[in-house]
Amino acid sequence: MYIQGRSRKPHIVIIGAGIIGSSIAFHCARQGANVTLLDAGQPGEGASKVSFAWINGHGKNPRHYHDLNRRSLDMWPRYARLLEEEVDLAWGGEVRWAATEEGAAQLTERVGQLQSWGYPIRLLDEAELARLEPTLTPGPVTAATYTEIEGHVDAPKVVRAAVARTQELGGEIAANTPAVGFVTARAANGEERVTAVETPAGPIECDYVVLAVGPDTPALAELAGIRAPLYHTFGATIQTEPMPPIFTTAALVHTPREVEPPLNIRQLADGTVAIHGGSHGELHDRSMGERDEEFAEVMRSAAGYIPALAEAKIRLTHKGRRPIPEDGLPIIGFSPEKPNVYVAAMHSGVTLAALVGEFAALELIDGASIDLLAPYRPDRFLNA
Repeated sequence: MYIQGRSRKPHIVIIGAGIIGSSIAFHCARQGANVTLLDAGQPGEGASKVSFAWINGHGKNPRHYHDLNRRSLDMWPRYARLLEEEVDLAWGGEVRWAATEEGAAQLTERVGQLQSWGYPIRLLDEAELARLEPTLTPGPVTAATYTEIEGHVDAPKVVRAAVARTQELGGEIAANTPAVGFVTARAANGEERVTAVETPAGPIECDYVVLAVGPDTPALAELAGIRAPLYHTFGATIQTEPMPPIFTTAALVHTPREVEPPLNIRQLADGTVAIHGGSHGELHDRSMGERDEEFAEVMRSAAGYIPALAEAKIRLTHKGRRPIPEDGLPIIGFSPEKPNVYVAAMHSGVTLAALVGEFAALELIDGASIDLLAPYRPDRFLNA
């Protein structure tokens, strides 16, 4: 086993090459660890591909969770630079509005809370919204907001870049290689630890294991003899053929949450428009798109707000599962049942990827215990 202070760096097997697993692999490889990154399929083809990829601290409660997301948001430019590839990190802020008096009251209350936390969000009236985004046809506007620091990224590009950099740094990537079990042994101090990850190609010996498999976390954790309670919801995102710019100022637009269907809309660097129908980031809502006719409904609704989308052609649709921890908060840290198994499971994976990769490397390699992660440790479920 790796002992802090010895010259030998640990062998860390990271299971799951999505946006979280690839970030952890990259940051560990940067610190000189011997890294093996496994994925049951191809890197970035799971929940990361379905994600709307909004980088924000907007709807994150309680305060400590908002602060964690805000810190990661601010870390994203550095992470993108370290990757040394273009990942289409786009800023410009987020615009949303309400269409009812009830919606306006909720929006105004949220603005007050976020401003009290030091988050740069401001209320707009209908005229200010029109000046900010003159091509929108929003319908009734009872209140609007603009959050200038928010943005988005091309999550699959981030994963590909992180995987490539991990390889350049000496890490091994094993795609289409599922983890099917774990070899364990009892240490001299009585702790039971994982000594190898079993795969169809044979066991891979390890000092530490990271579980970063999104919605598959509960099943894999059970194989390791630990508890990581998550559930998942259906996620779907539409991507159009590239088209001219549809926004004047903002990077993202969220239509009224109280008008069905609520939409999330962003435009990628190549002109592709990504549209998510159904509330995003609210724990019990699901995306539209389980039935193909729902995609047509999403496009009709989007064109009602952005007329240019009436001529847009759907190029791709992505469907998959979105992980959500049982209590809504991330699960990050070493398992109390198997102290060399590190869990990294969360819903806001894109926003948190910059922070979690760097923090996990500090904890895995240097033996740090980061106090900001205290509310998210796996041991909170021991007596649940």
